Formats: sequence, C-alpha cells, structure tokens
Amino acid sequence: MLNIDSLLLEAFVNQNRDYFTGARVQKIQQPTRREIILQLRNNNESKKLYININPSFHHVCFMDKQNEIRRNIEIPQQPPMFCMLLRKHMEGAKILKINKPEFERIIELTFENYNEIGERIEECLAIELMGKHSNIVLYNTDNNIIIGCAHNIGEEKSKERELAGGLPYIYPPKQNKKNLLKTKFEKFVSTLQKQADTVKKSVAGGFFSLSQAVVEELCEENNINPDKSIADLSEQDFQILFIKLHEFLENENRIYSTDKNYTVFSCVKKLDIEYSDINKLIDDYFSYNIEKNIVEGLKISLKTKINKELKKLKNTRQNQQKQIDKKDKALLYMTKGNLLTANAYAIKQGEKSVALMDYETNKMIEIALDENLTPIENAKRYFDLYTKNKKAAGVAQEMIQKTIEETKYYEQLLYDIEICSSITELKEIYSEFEPEKSAQNKNKKTKEGTINIEKEEIDGFVIYIGKNNKQNDYLYSKISSPNDMWFHVLNTPGSHIIVKAPNSSAKISDELILKIAKLAKKYSTAKNSSKVSVVYTLRKYIKRPNNTKSGFVVYKNETEIVVD
Repeated sequence: MLNIDSLLLEAFVNQNRDYFTGARVQKIQQPTRREIILQLRNNNESKKLYININPSFHHVCFMDKQNEIRRNIEIPQQPPMFCMLLRKHMEGAKILKINKPEFERIIELTFENYNEIGERIEECLAIELMGKHSNIVLYNTDNNIIIGCAHNIGEEKSKERELAGGLPYIYPPKQNKKNLLKTKFEKFVSTLQKQADTVKKSVAGGFFSLSQAVVEELCEENNINPDKSIADLSEQDFQILFIKLHEFLENENRIYSTDKNYTVFSCVKKLDIEYSDINKLIDDYFSYNIEKNIVEGLKISLKTKINKELKKLKNTRQNQQKQIDKKDKALLYMTKGNLLTANAYAIKQGEKSVALMDYETNKMIEIALDENLTPIENAKRYFDLYTKNKKAAGVAQEMIQKTIEETKYYEQLLYDIEICSSITELKEIYSEFEPEKSAQNKNKKTKEGTINIEKEEIDGFVIYIGKNNKQNDYLYSKISSPNDMWFHVLNTPGSHIIVKAPNSSAKISDELILKIAKLAKKYSTAKNSSKVSVVYTLRKYIKRPNNTKSGFVVYKNETEIVVD
C-alpha cells in the first residue's frame, strides 16, 4: 500500500512548487465530507487539486480527467457548510506560497485575499495527511486562530490537540525521533540499541522519514534480515545500514514504482510501472484503488438486491408449481363428477360418501358427498371444482414461464456484475436494475458517458464482447450488421459476442469459429466447466421480442458447437 509519508509529500511539493506559487483559486467543491476539490489556474493552465482525508485513501494530487471518472466524483446540489466557508475565504484568492513543515505530513497553502472593508489578509489552508487523524484546517496566519475545519476534534477525541473554529492552530505533538542526516554513526547505533526491537521497527521508530517498508527493502537489498533483532547485528551490518540509509535520504531523484495492479509500491526496487512524476504516481495509484473499493461496494450492494429478488422469484415459482400440480387433482374432480352423474340413480340423498367403480382404471374411488345435496348437485360441485382448478393450473402455467424468464434475467445480471471492472459498467447495470433512480440522477445534469464495449481482433476479424444487458442491446441495435455472426453459450448466463468481418468477401473459418466459441465460454458462468455448448448464427436471425427484459433475444438457424 502506498503510504503518504513525509518524503513523498516533500517530493510532491518540490515538483509542483512553481505551479502553486501565484496560482488563483477559481472554484471550490466538496463532493463528500472527506473530499475537497480546488480548481487552480496559473501559467495559462487550469488544474484540479484533489484533497482526500479518508483514513484509507488520504492523499493530495492534481487529478486528470480519467482518474476523476475513476473516483466517481459527484458534486452535491447543496454545498456543505465547510465548502461554503472555503468559498467565502478562498475563491479568487492568490496562493502566495506552499510549505511543508520538516518531517510532517502536512502541506500548507498560504494565500492572500481581501476582507469586506478591502483590507489585505493572509490565511492558510493546512492539509494534514495523517491516516485516521487526517484533516483540513483553515486558519488566520496573523494570530493562528482556526477559522474552520473539515471535522472538529474535541477534548474527548484528543487531549493533546483540539481543532475547532476559534481555537489556536498548533502542529501535532513532536515525535521522539532523530534526523538521520544529522546523526553520527555512534549515535545511530546507540539509538537503535535503545529501541531493542527488530531492525525495521528500530530504524522506523528511531528516525524520521523512514518507514518499516523502506527499511525492509533496503535491508533485503544488502543481505540484512530486517526481522533480525538489533542485538544480533554485527558492526559491519550497522555500517552498511547507516551508509545505505544515508544514500537513500540524500537522493532527491528517487524513482517510485508500483506493480501493474497498484497493490505494491516501492521507492527502492523497480516494479512494473515506474514514475518520475510524483503527482502522476499518487493520482494513478489512489484513483485505481478508490475505484476498486467503490466497485466492490457496488457489487455487494447490487448482488444483495438481486439475490433478494431471486429469492422472491423462487418462492413465486414454487407457488405457481403448486397451482400447476392441481391439474391432476382437476382430472380427478372430473372423474368423480362423471361417476356421480352415471350412477345418480343408485345413490340416495343424505349419504356422506359413496364408493364407485372407475371402469377406466378398474379401481374403486371413494367420493365424499354433501348430504344436503342431490347426487346430480354433488356431481355439479365436482365439475365446478374441476373447472376452477383447471383454470388456475392454466394461468399458473403461463405465469411460470414469465417467472423462469425473469429468473434467467436476474441470473444474467449476477454474471454481468461479477465480470464488471469499472464504475461505468456497474452504473449501466444499476440504471437497468433501478431505472427510476437512474432517471432521477439524469435530471441532475450529470454527464452520461458513452457505452464503451470491449473489443479485440482475431485473424483480422473484430470481436465485440457485451458485458451487460445494456451493452448487449447496444451491440444488437447500433453496432452489428445483418451478416455479422452472433455467439452465445447455450442456456447459460454469459456475454453476447458479435463478430464483424473486415470486408464483405471475408469468410469466417472453422478455426476462428472455435476460437470465438472458446471466448464465449470464457465470458460465461460455465467458464470452468469441462465441456460447454455454444450456439452461433447470423445477426439477421436474432430478434428481440417486444415487452421483454433488456438483453433478451430469440434466434433461429443456429449451429451448436461443443468446446472444452
């Protein structure tokens, strides 16, 4: 995990100092309680400074448009009180300087503005990036009195440092650490020995700007066990460690890198993606992980709602099946009515039951009677029961088909959710699942993104993969042509795949059909099955019936292929 430490903040400030100095604050927005966006302009260029004080994702950077989308930023119609306070004091103001107190994870933006009577004033926005203690504080530089905070810290939360409007702004309590670059070797050794812990914990606990992760990597590069006790280090180990830590801190051109999935970060080793631009590193790393966190949250929320609907449908189907099962009972009612009619002459009124021979089955049937009714009236009662149960079974038979289709639709949605990797794709599913709320969101003047469908090229043919019902409908209505080929796994939730030829004379080979069939299997719930049936046909043989769920189609003239 990328930790916003003092070294990283210092590198960010140094790389962007020229832009900050003299920049004007054009606009201030507050998407959530823990996010602030300052739109700045300097040197004929506008940038959005994004400040996040969420304990899990605390960071600051200039964000680009793509990473803004990843963060799923939505501006509320009614700005929060803190946003209104910042607008009052900062909009139109000029940033005079940017400062980072030594060894602190704090950035200070000092700006000038004018009060109601035209007097020039200086105020400071302190951005504190300290995990769960992260905050944004606006204070007057003349008397250090706090004007407002993103969230107040009272005595019940911290006895050492309160933060609220009207209180003096003070820095966090100093840590009992030393500056390694101003420490001699003998003092370095004695400081570590006093810590009396593992190498990485002793160094991180005794000296500024050195996290356990950094110490661990430096140790591993120099064949020192970072988990070894300080007491077990040799004189040579101390010397190597002292030199390498010095070299690391003195190097102002450190290369930061992450793995391709933005889960591992290093400023010592070279990983998959290297960054010399610190802002780009912070922006990419946190936007990726914020999106990942939002996606997982949305997936859980949608799956919970869909599973709830599937549970209802299961109960509905069971009740419908009970009604269908009454068809056999209806036939028995008709048989009893026929037997009573045929034997009415031999049955006396007032009897509670009678046993009659059914010559079709050669079995005696016990028939309950209403003693107040005549035999013919009892027969009519059974004929009425036959009609009622037959009708109920017929209605249930029609309804159960709709229930089965709806169940398949929700099972398809579950699959679509599972393969989603972006907020945009999940929003497409959300708009389909809860159209009323999505319609409300559209009325909020939010920009609707275009439908981006994944595609790849195989043997010169372009393959489009629909990952949800909205994309499948778009493939069907907008992208595909009558002579394109359509693929789908048989009777299993999965993606619709459209194959477009490079020209009208190009013929799709058997080898390519097999490749695409395997691709269809890959993008389905049957991807781990040993053998799967895939159907394919021309797009002109695909039809979406009226009044059906999104993504539902019927097809004909299909060919079936089995892939493993």
